[in-house]
Amino acid sequence: MAINGISIEAKSLTLMLALVTFMYLLSSPVEARDIIVGGDNMWTLNGFNYTTWVKGEKFAVGDNLVFKYNRTAHDVNMVSGIAFKNCSAENSLASFSTGNDIVPLNMTGNMWFLCSFGQHCSKGMKFKITVLAAETPIEPPTATAPTTGDAPSIASAASTFMVVIFAVLGIFLL
Repeated sequence: MAINGISIEAKSLTLMLALVTFMYLLSSPVEARDIIVGGDNMWTLNGFNYTTWVKGEKFAVGDNLVFKYNRTAHDVNMVSGIAFKNCSAENSLASFSTGNDIVPLNMTGNMWFLCSFGQHCSKGMKFKITVLAAETPIEPPTATAPTTGDAPSIASAASTFMVVIFAVLGIFLL
């Protein structure tokens, strides 16, 4: 049987595909990020406070730390907690020196980084991060009232857009 020249089976299949696509979009995990160490300051000694910078960031499995720096003036060493306290890169777990290094965050837990040039570490060119488990997929909204200052996220705006698109498709195809 056909309505407007399109079979009911084709319309049902189209609606089913639209619903499956929508459910997939809702279940997709949050994407990993490339985090530039120090933000706009990058990896430098110029009085930047990396401890304060870390407090404003969230690190998760799947993210990457990106170290950008002058390779003739700095390096990057991933060290143990004890080496970090002693500002020692003698037994580094990993060392980087290209000036544009990417460190993937592959597991949860603490990680310590420092520059081994001169007194850079003792002058604050070091930091510790705690890597958390990767975020879970976006959850459906709960029935809590928003507080002032809450703004809709891009993900919720995209989800709303997709619902409207699929609803319109369903109306025209059925």
